[in-house]
Amino acid sequence: MENEFDNVMRKRTDADLFKILNGPPDDYQPAAMDAARIEFKRRNLSETAIVSIKQEIKREELIEAAELETNSKMPLDAFSKISALLFPFRASFYESAGYHTQANDYKKWRLYGIGFYHFFFY
Repeated sequence: MENEFDNVMRKRTDADLFKILNGPPDDYQPAAMDAARIEFKRRNLSETAIVSIKQEIKREELIEAAELETNSKMPLDAFSKISALLFPFRASFYESAGYHTQANDYKKWRLYGIGFYHFFFY
């Protein structure tokens, strides 16, 4: 009997299925996990193919880590500076996302905004 996720999992790449099966089990519904498991077994991949998939996933993780490192050192863009200046009490996502340089810039511009409002309203 087919479940609702069988067609979806058939369209996934081998690497996608491997990530689903080896990732946190709470990320997917049990029926989706079952469909992914069945589809992965149905493809009957060789050990060489599985090793290749693992290497591809590792390479993607390294690229993502390098991009995050690069992005974390980029300065804050002008729109975000203006936003922090005009709306200094709004929370920022930069720190939680790992963008340390932008987080520090955002904090600085928030202080400028607080000073701006303090100067004009007190």
